Amino acid sequence: MNLTKYKWLNDIFNNINFENLPHGIIINGPNGIGKHILAEHICTHLILNNSKQSAVDHNKLINTNSHPDVYVLDKDKLGVNDISRRKGSKHWDEEKGFKDIISFLNLTPSMASNKVAIIHNAEIMTPEAQNALLKSLEEPAPFSYIIMTTNRPRSLNQTIYSRCQLINIKNLSPRNIDIWLSETGITEYTAMDFPSFATPFNILEDIQNNNQNSYKEFVSVLEKFLFDQTDQTQSLKEINDIDLNFIQKINYLIEFLKILLTSRITSTKLSGSYSIFNKTNFNKLKISNILNELNNLRYDFYTVTSINESYVLNYFFSQLKVSIKQ
Repeated sequence: MNLTKYKWLNDIFNNINFENLPHGIIINGPNGIGKHILAEHICTHLILNNSKQSAVDHNKLINTNSHPDVYVLDKDKLGVNDISRRKGSKHWDEEKGFKDIISFLNLTPSMASNKVAIIHNAEIMTPEAQNALLKSLEEPAPFSYIIMTTNRPRSLNQTIYSRCQLINIKNLSPRNIDIWLSETGITEYTAMDFPSFATPFNILEDIQNNNQNSYKEFVSVLEKFLFDQTDQTQSLKEINDIDLNFIQKINYLIEFLKILLTSRITSTKLSGSYSIFNKTNFNKLKISNILNELNNLRYDFYTVTSINESYVLNYFFSQLKVSIKQ
């Protein structure tokens, strides 16, 4: 994959000092910003460095996930046995053997001069897994590198950050997203058709999956609800009919309320599909409190085992109804 097609990633890659690179790298950024792509390119550079094998041979193996010196961990759950599995322990598996991060990194490279382990969604590692990883970061083999990607800043053990180089990828400005969309061949949509937090690859995925209007549909449901055209039961049914997961619904609701609140704070009239909400009245403090609750809920989503989506949405829609008046 040609990194020059993603200028924001290419700029970051070109600024990495590979001559003085620590053995741990954390790439942080929102979902859909290209963390996996950047991690793969850093990995490829480390594998090709001082290698006697041809770049074609390495790239073919990396692209097919079969390179003996590259280990990619991309799971929904990351426990201590994914990081360190010792023979004789309760986590030992005779079939899997030493297929864990630490054992992999301690083995001598097979083809390349370096070995690279990539841990995607590292923020979901359990505390025990993070503690196990620390040993490899504190006493790394000279040829070993660990690249982690995270969706949330400061979501790992602070000691892990102290042992790693942190690369933050910020979202693009609407103008730069529009430029990239145009270069990709998409001219019928712009960044303004999506929430402000939408990232390039999420926008592209929505367009490819014909979900590019999901946020507009969400706002339309809120409009009908707040202007008494539908009741709460019908509104929630319509929300559930939109192809969104729970966090997307919460993010959309936060986006909507932030736009309303910012408009009132700055005394700026809303335009476009939001213009009808200029007719509404609400207490800024109440909306701020709802936003705080939503943000806390978003954080809790990653720390609790289960959340009753129906109950949560019913609660917040009730709060909206009593807080935003015509």
